[in-house]
Amino acid sequence: MAYPTPADEHSGAPEAGLHPRFTCRFCGQTHCAVALKSRQRAQCVRCGLTLAKGSRFGADTTAALVTAALILTIPALTLPFVTVGKLGSEHVGYLFSGARALWSENMQLLSLWVSLCAGLLPVVLLGLLAALTLPERFLKSAPWTTHLRRLAVAVAPWAMPEVYLLGVLVALTKLGSLVDVKIGPGFWCYAAMSVLVLLAWRNFHLGSETQESSRA
Repeated sequence: MAYPTPADEHSGAPEAGLHPRFTCRFCGQTHCAVALKSRQRAQCVRCGLTLAKGSRFGADTTAALVTAALILTIPALTLPFVTVGKLGSEHVGYLFSGARALWSENMQLLSLWVSLCAGLLPVVLLGLLAALTLPERFLKSAPWTTHLRRLAVAVAPWAMPEVYLLGVLVALTKLGSLVDVKIGPGFWCYAAMSVLVLLAWRNFHLGSETQESSRA
């Protein structure tokens, strides 16, 4: 593994998501995790595969992204998502309005699926990332950290706010020619939250893939 210099090796704790010992997923060489500075890469000493990358913005990037996303979650859930009007009458929709409409049309399974993937699971993922990253800034790693990390890895593929956002944009594009559509503040807060969720998970996952290879 191409380590930083000895002075850098002990400059801080490993990035969130790094396992103390892990195995190269390509050749099976065992390595120890080290703290990586911005833009630094950790490479396998045997095959040269890049195992981890140092966060471009520092060790607190994930915690900052998660905090900002959690703050945006409140207005995204409570503020108007979109307002649709025609001939003087207006209808205000919120984040879960589409799921409620599916439920009323006897599509309960699809309604639950949309509610989980678009609203509940992204918030759960943010909560897990907050529990994994925020305490590291103040406290030592708790014994339940490994279980939370595994749960976050399991939840992440099903938290798809960006897919829901893309579906809303497609629907608004089609409705725009039929009715008057006004995008509300809830939509913009949700869009910003979706981007922050993706960035937070990517930054956290820079080292979590090494944990998966160590279990293989």
